[in-house]
Amino acid sequence: MAEEKNNIIFNISGGNNQILPNATKAEQHFYGDQFAKEALRKGVPAEAPLTDEERRLMMYVESEERLRNYVASLKACKTAAEVGTVVALMNENEPHLFEQRVAKQEFIEKLIPFLTNVEKGKGIDNLRIQIDNAIQERKRALRNK
Repeated sequence: MAEEKNNIIFNISGGNNQILPNATKAEQHFYGDQFAKEALRKGVPAEAPLTDEERRLMMYVESEERLRNYVASLKACKTAAEVGTVVALMNENEPHLFEQRVAKQEFIEKLIPFLTNVEKGKGIDNLRIQIDNAIQERKRALRNK
C-alpha cells in the first residue's frame, strides 16, 4: 500500500503569517467595516450612566466625553486653586461657560460634589476667587505668547 502524502501550497503576499505545522485548527475572522464597530464594542465595557450631579453639570458642557474628563479632573484636585485652573480650562473650551457664569453661585454649587479631595477652601466665595484668579492668569499667559 502506497503512503499518501498531502501537498499543501501556501501563497503568502504581505502581512504577518505564522505557519503552525502541528495545529489542529485554524480560525480567522473577517468583519466588514459596518460590523467591525459592533464587534469591537462587545469587548469594551459600557460606560456607567451619568449621575444626577453630572447631569446638572452637563448643561454647561457640549459633550459627555468632555464632561467625564472635567469631572475626573475636578475629583483629582487637592486645592481650591487647582479647581480654579480646571474651571478656567472649562471656561476657555465650553461656549456655554462664559466668565460671568462661572463666577455665579449656581454654577459653583454644581462643582462641589466633585471636590472630594479638596479639604479646605470649598466655600463659594473662596472658589469664586480662585476661579477668577485662574481665568485672569490664563488670559495673561495667552497675551504673553
